[in-house]
Formats: sequence, structure tokens, C-alpha cells
Amino acid sequence: MSAPLHITAFFDGSPGHNKQTDGVLRALQKLTPLSITHIKTPPPGLRCSVKDWFNYFKAAVIPGRNIHGAVRVDLIIGTGTHTHIPMLLLKKAHPAKVVTCMKPGFPLFKKIDLCFIPQHDKVKLGKTDNIFLTVGPPVVSEAKGAHDHQKGLLLIGGVDKKSHHWDLDQLRAQVYSILERKTFMQWTISSSPRTPADTMLMLRKVAADNHPNVTFFTSQETPPGWIERVYTECQTVWVTADSISMVYEALASGCSVGLLPVKWKRKNSKFQRSIAFLTETKRVITYPMWVAGHPMVQGAVLNEAQRCAKEILRRWWPDRLP
Repeated sequence: MSAPLHITAFFDGSPGHNKQTDGVLRALQKLTPLSITHIKTPPPGLRCSVKDWFNYFKAAVIPGRNIHGAVRVDLIIGTGTHTHIPMLLLKKAHPAKVVTCMKPGFPLFKKIDLCFIPQHDKVKLGKTDNIFLTVGPPVVSEAKGAHDHQKGLLLIGGVDKKSHHWDLDQLRAQVYSILERKTFMQWTISSSPRTPADTMLMLRKVAADNHPNVTFFTSQETPPGWIERVYTECQTVWVTADSISMVYEALASGCSVGLLPVKWKRKNSKFQRSIAFLTETKRVITYPMWVAGHPMVQGAVLNEAQRCAKEILRRWWPDRLP
């Protein structure tokens, strides 16, 4: 057996960022032995940013030292703007490769060895070799083949003043329509931290309004790992289109995914590009398509975390690939 790769993983506290990093780490663990050190970065803020940039420019002038003593580091990984400078500072002390699941801003972009970037971000490849385009972000969800065709899941997002308008009446009609057409199924509904109070009341009413086959959970009521477990149980998943990360989680779990439309504030946003691609490639269907008679799609599982993990090994440790 190969000696473990020594990885230092940075986490900024954002659930979405943490899941992307964890997704790649879990996929790597299935391919090769790992020894992982976890580091939490301070909460984002002006003071933290100023300190990071001060240390970054200071390190450019003053030679670094091995701040972790004799500890070996082969790979440094993290997702989120506030992980990038700490990762690069650690690299100054170790001959390690640095990986992130996003495009860093200038001037750090060219300093990162590998960036996993969703194609909906429309990044120009250019002359650099540090970009690997993905269909969507890597996630921790995975297909386990245990789906129950009698179980369904509705994931409701919420308000984002920059990206879309939130239409409660439209959503109510969509939810009731799905439940009334699929009365034989057991449905779980879950909100998100962005779900408005009036939408929460509507969802509670749905569960209590002569729907014994419906259970509603608020995001505050669901512990870590709950959503991944429910993905594996439910064959059918409906997601409001603003919750694009959950769309990719459901696809990675092998679910049949439907999208509940929202009213976008501007044309051709990255969310819209992503949804258009998934629809055109027949990975998902939209609510209007379903109403028109199109069946739910169950295609190939989207395993971006595995693709990212294999790309890391292909570039630097090809002998570890199966």
C-alpha cells in the first residue's frame, strides 16, 4: 500500500465551501491513503482581510519558515476567498500543491496550482494550466442505489435580493400541484436559511392541510448530514431553481431532479446558464416541462468530486490512480 498523502485542508465556516472541499477529500480517500490536517480560518471580515494581505506581502519580502516544524505537507486544499492567502502562506513553508474549488481573485489566481471551476462561471482558459472545468461544484453527496420510488423531497430556497424575485403565490401553486398529482408518495419538505417567514407558514400549512403523506422540516431542525441521508432515500427531488448547490447534490446522489422556477432579476446569470445546460443535457426537467407531460429524468450520476480527485492524482501522483 502507498504511503499516505499528507493534506492540509482549510475551512472558512461556509457550509457550501466546506462541502466542496470535503467532497474532494472523500473522493481522494477512496483512491489513495490520506493523512488530513484540518484548519479553520477566522471568520470573514475587514480586519481578517487586512491581516491576511499584510501577512501575504510581508511573506513576499521576508523568507518564510516551516511554521509546522517537521510536519510534511503534500497537498493544500480549501474553498472560499478567505482560505486562499493562508493556503499560499503555508505553501511558502512546504513544497506542496495548492488546490481550490473556485476561481481566486487577482493577483492570487496564478499562484494557485489547480482551480476547479464550474463551467457556468464562463472562465476563459487562456494560457494557464491551473483550471479544470467542472459541470458543477464537487459535493459530499454520493449515489448509494437505495432510492425509494415512493418517497419524494421538496427543497425550498428563498430570498436573494441580487439574483431573483421570490413569488410565494407561484410557489404555493407548484407545491400543491406536485402533491396532488403524486398522492401515493411520502413527501419530505425542507426550507433553507433564506426561506421567508410567510413561505414557512405556507409550508407548515401544506403539511397540516389534509396531507398525512407530507412532513415539513425547517433548516434549523435538520442536523448535519441529514440532507445527504434523505437524498439517498428519495428517488424524486424538486428544488427551487435558486438553490443550485442542492440541485448538484441531488444529481450526485442519483436522484431524479425537477426544478421549480424563480423569476430572475437579470438575464444570463451563472445560475441560469447552469440550469440551461442541465436541462439541455437532459439531467433535469423544469416544472413547466413536467406539467406538459415530460417524465422525470434519471440519467448518469454526476460525480464531480471523483473527477476532481482523479485530476489531482493525474497531475501529480499518477501512480496512485487505480
